[in-house]
Amino acid sequence: MELRTQKTTLGLIVLLLVPAACAAYEFPARHDHWRGGCAGMLKIDTDGVSFSQIGNKKTPHRWTWNWTQIQQLEIGDGRMVRLLGYRDRPWLAGKDQPFDFYLDGRPDLTPVYQLLRGHLDQRFVVRLADMSGHPLWQLPVKRLAAVRGTEGTLAVFPDRVVYQSASPWASRTWRDADIESISTAGPFQLTVTTLERGGSFDFQLRQSLPPDNYQALWLRLNRPKGLAILSDSKESNR
Repeated sequence: MELRTQKTTLGLIVLLLVPAACAAYEFPARHDHWRGGCAGMLKIDTDGVSFSQIGNKKTPHRWTWNWTQIQQLEIGDGRMVRLLGYRDRPWLAGKDQPFDFYLDGRPDLTPVYQLLRGHLDQRFVVRLADMSGHPLWQLPVKRLAAVRGTEGTLAVFPDRVVYQSASPWASRTWRDADIESISTAGPFQLTVTTLERGGSFDFQLRQSLPPDNYQALWLRLNRPKGLAILSDSKESNR
């Protein structure tokens, strides 16, 4: 098996194993916890996620999660990978323990997204904007939020919906299967409800959304769910 090493000017090392079916990405990272933190290597591949502490500690931290042990995995603009498992926090009964890993050098995590998008289900939260290809339509928008809203572009592609924002950790790429529903209260409003925890996204549209565009997206997202579409029934009875 060939091993290729890529180095950035920031000293980041990304290990890429080929062929693609066996690809794995490894990043220098830091994990913070209640008694300081530790540095190590975070590895992500099609089997799961692992972290190994580097240093002279007598019992270094080493964790491995396969996908059945992960409730949610979030990747974003390169500063952090967040993992939520099923282990309870020892000091907060019933609260699941998150693991935040801060990556050295803010690497581009697009290759990780490309590796996992065909392997991982709705537990995969992509805080990146996959704007590759040609959108069917796009609009400038503001995402409304309780604390602070963000501005960006909402784009619809043949297989996904993308919110692109310059605000850190705010962008999203939703595969069709990641979206639970969409709804609108008028031509200048759109809500995208996803399977992400707390995943209701309210957008104020800066241009009106044509009804045909909304209807086409609604039909596309709902047909796989087996809903009875009146227009389809009429078509079949002809």
